[in-house]
Amino acid sequence: MASKMVRLWAKTTEDGQPGISVRDHCLNVGCVAEAIMELLPRRVHALLPQAGALLAALHDVGKITVGFQAKCPAWLASAALPPGSDGSIALSVTDHAFVSQAFLQKLPDATASRLWAVAVGAHHGRPKGRSVRLNSSNHLEALADWAEAQRLQLLAELKMIFGPLPDAPPDPRLTPDHSDLWLLAGLITVADWIGSNETWFYPSGGLPLEAARTQARDALRQIGWPGGKLRPTSFAAAFGTGTAPAFKPNKVQEAVASAALQPGVIVVEGPMGCGKTEAALFAAQQLIAAGHHQGIYFALPTQVTSNRIHRRIERFLLNTLAGDAPLRLAHGNAWLEADFIQKLSPSFTRWEDKDGEKPDDHVREARSWFASAKQALLAPYGVGTIDQALQAVVAVKHFFVRRFALAGKVVILDEIHSYDIYTGTLITALIRELVNLRCTVIILSATLTAERRRELLAAAGIAETAAPSAYPLISSGAPGNAALPAVAPEWPDRRPIALRSAVIPEVEVVEELIRRAETGQHVLWIRNTVVEAQESFRSASGSVREDTVRVGLLHSRFPFHRRAELEDDWLELLGKNRPAAGLGSILIATQVVEQSVDIDLDFIVSDLAPTDMLLQRVGRLWRHERPHRRATAPEFWIRLPELPTTDDTKELTKALGRSARVYAPYVLLRTMEVWRAKTELRLPTDIRPLLEATYAEPAADESETWRELHAQLETEKRQLAANAEAATRVLGNPMLDDKEEILTRRKGAPTKPVVLLRSVTTGANGIVLAVALDGTRAEISEHEWCRGSAKFLHDWIVRAPRWMVPDDAPRPRWLALHGPAGATVATVGDDGRCDFGEEVSAMTYDPRLGIYSERPTKTAPQQWKDDDDEFDS
Repeated sequence: MASKMVRLWAKTTEDGQPGISVRDHCLNVGCVAEAIMELLPRRVHALLPQAGALLAALHDVGKITVGFQAKCPAWLASAALPPGSDGSIALSVTDHAFVSQAFLQKLPDATASRLWAVAVGAHHGRPKGRSVRLNSSNHLEALADWAEAQRLQLLAELKMIFGPLPDAPPDPRLTPDHSDLWLLAGLITVADWIGSNETWFYPSGGLPLEAARTQARDALRQIGWPGGKLRPTSFAAAFGTGTAPAFKPNKVQEAVASAALQPGVIVVEGPMGCGKTEAALFAAQQLIAAGHHQGIYFALPTQVTSNRIHRRIERFLLNTLAGDAPLRLAHGNAWLEADFIQKLSPSFTRWEDKDGEKPDDHVREARSWFASAKQALLAPYGVGTIDQALQAVVAVKHFFVRRFALAGKVVILDEIHSYDIYTGTLITALIRELVNLRCTVIILSATLTAERRRELLAAAGIAETAAPSAYPLISSGAPGNAALPAVAPEWPDRRPIALRSAVIPEVEVVEELIRRAETGQHVLWIRNTVVEAQESFRSASGSVREDTVRVGLLHSRFPFHRRAELEDDWLELLGKNRPAAGLGSILIATQVVEQSVDIDLDFIVSDLAPTDMLLQRVGRLWRHERPHRRATAPEFWIRLPELPTTDDTKELTKALGRSARVYAPYVLLRTMEVWRAKTELRLPTDIRPLLEATYAEPAADESETWRELHAQLETEKRQLAANAEAATRVLGNPMLDDKEEILTRRKGAPTKPVVLLRSVTTGANGIVLAVALDGTRAEISEHEWCRGSAKFLHDWIVRAPRWMVPDDAPRPRWLALHGPAGATVATVGDDGRCDFGEEVSAMTYDPRLGIYSERPTKTAPQQWKDDDDEFDS
């Protein structure tokens, strides 16, 4: 049979014919893996087996089965299989990744390779298990023997090129995380994506060995790897600009620089506005220039912060990149830029697996990494959300690609606080894994408790021998050692801030905001939920006199294009260089402005929130020195709820309002208790005492009601911590789809991505004409992916509460091809109502309010819920 068989294909051509052979495709991928390994930092390279390129090359050896090959009708027609083979083909294994792993694990001379083979079997994103076997029945024996012989022949040839199989198993010291195993899995998957890219490797045929190696190195250069080394400079040279005078590092920045002489973990506790971002970047520059690391990933808490901060990091890189190294800073939306990515051309396939997964999905997954927010991880220098990094340690598809992408970098975790137990547990696991992957981790926070700092250091194997209470504080150490002596740089208190913590009616707040704004002040009201922010915006904008005050609203429920417009407008207006003259303004916002955003307000009102968040919000007040402020002194109001006199936990929780759906009721009550008596705030002196008092053990004289709420909190904390720990068991859990924020945040109200358009018209040849809300138009194909179409749709995506979206909302083919997983589309009428087709929707869109849903009336009932409150980011 073997002598009559046509060559074994790995990819098909556009016309459905057998294309590049398994042998040639495996050779290409092995060459790419070989080239990548040459670029890795020395300490990361040492984690991989010497046979890393060989194992990558063997990833598709499992395509040598008749079951797989028979998926191509043209191959099957010319294969001249023995009579009666049809039934055998129907029962033959088609999961080629499974076969690849099973083949390697059954080799008699490959004991050391058996666990490494798990990485080979996982290259489509989901591990197959620790150990797998092929079970061939008698009537498959002839076909199985033929396939095994072909696989052994390919193995022998690839070993001649890339060397022998591993002679040692993964390092037992890196268990239970299996850091080196999953690093290899990430290498194999990325090498496969690049080796399958038709931009560099033809789908119809292979290349000679040296040509394939040359092409692999050229592909990496075009992608931008390794991305360029940073040269050593002074602090002033790293952050100065041509128009701004150079500035010297402050005491906090000097202390961080002194701690960054060797790889390890650095915890920076400093007040809002003290320059922690620049301190971390300068520390990363020192470590990279010294050859310890390669690349930076800057992880931020929200989309708005990552969108803003990338501009500052871009300036830093322009000042510090060595020689002619290309600038390849990736941020959450860098893939939208026309010249940023290489087009990933799909390999054509016309068949479908038994489980419904198409081979095209592998190409789409590759494109989703090089053409999405995830690209910020793979890029040498990237800015993105913490969620993208956290998915490296939870059971989501391709978690190991994230580990590979972060390995050997300086990873900066910004705004790490004490409040969120679930995400906090994952952050602890992430730090442990990053240290295993030879990263330096720099943790930035204004609001850590001493206990949380100890936990973070312990995650890296660093024991804190003392418990310093000073603030600011720089703690550091190398994994497996005691922490170095903490440094407490001097930092003077800011001007005292007047506090008012009271039950303040909404009408009084609105009147005060308007009064101040009419004098030219810029004022802010931070609400804890989107619904409340929208209601307050309606109240404020309906009460101001025309052309006397600017009123705006910021939250996450705007389409991306509109949200970017609003953020750019307001963050510029309220930024460091805000105009001294002009109208005053009132901004109503949610948590999207409370951290890592350089805005400067004259007066702030805040809903009650945990102490961590209140301190962050205070950090937006009088942030910069201004000689001509319209306000005479900084003032901060906290709106407290009116608590009932009854000792009933349900009534007490109800009195806390929507805020109790976002934050734990007990923490809100403790925050009230700590802040209520204060009439003045001194920063940074008051930061540590406020935090420790809020999160201290309950007092002996606390009421029974409060104790009950505390017990509920502790139960929830244990459950959330257990859930987070369970989510990190990547070998024992099914892999969830690779979607934004999967498993990385405490489960809140579910959301769904919706593309809002003015109209959609179906044309000929699978082309639709889409008209956006601003009147721009795009012709979108349902057959071929186009970056321009993907960008057009991305601009008009909003994450809507799931209940607002009908169950049968349309998901047309063109959207499935160009949009995020699970997205649907709605057209917005002149009245703002969102039309999903035949089903009536509760969703309405207004360019000033975002998406919302009105309460139903008796004459116009509709689907309506009031349960979508969650932390807004």
